[in-house]
Amino acid sequence: MKLPDDYQIDKGILELESKIGVPPKFFLRLNDADDWTFVIKLHALFEAACTHLLLHHLQEPELASVISRLELSNKATGKIAFLTKLGLIGKDNRRYISTLSELRNSLVHDVRNHEFSLPDLVAGLTQQALQNMAVAYSPYEAFVREHFAGGEALGLELGQNLIEQSEPGAVTRRFKADPKYHMWIGAHAVLISLVDQYDYSDYLRWSRSDKGSDFPDELV
Repeated sequence: MKLPDDYQIDKGILELESKIGVPPKFFLRLNDADDWTFVIKLHALFEAACTHLLLHHLQEPELASVISRLELSNKATGKIAFLTKLGLIGKDNRRYISTLSELRNSLVHDVRNHEFSLPDLVAGLTQQALQNMAVAYSPYEAFVREHFAGGEALGLELGQNLIEQSEPGAVTRRFKADPKYHMWIGAHAVLISLVDQYDYSDYLRWSRSDKGSDFPDELV
């Protein structure tokens, strides 16, 4: 799906791109890449974003060369494992990145995969595998299902249409129709969440310090 020419990327993502040293609108322009490049570059973006967030939280610049060499999605020793233990990434965002890592790892070691096609991948999946992948690449919808789909007052405020569009069947149909756009939208949600974790990281470090009970001005 082609985004409108006047589409405005989220300010937080633009700030994150600046922090990690990629060109402005790097993430936005992934929509124009071929499928192989899209997967490889999107994974690299998450690698850089998770590295930067970890270093921000640890406040130890000397660890940069060590952290950067960690695998992204290794469940025991990867960047995602560290972020999970630190409370800086949730299960749905973790699932998105882990699923992306599996796909990237299947492509990156053989340049002959440059003709990889997401529609072809989707066409070869069983219905259950298709749904599993569609759900993994839609973390926001997973959040809606978990917290609002039971008909609670907050759920009603979201709107019934949004709740229905977050159901696995609807998510699967959208993924099948346009897998790259579906993955891009899911990545958008994960990146925004990572951006939000910088403030939460600051709060966590402040709460564990001996600075007293006054909330620091920069966290207000």
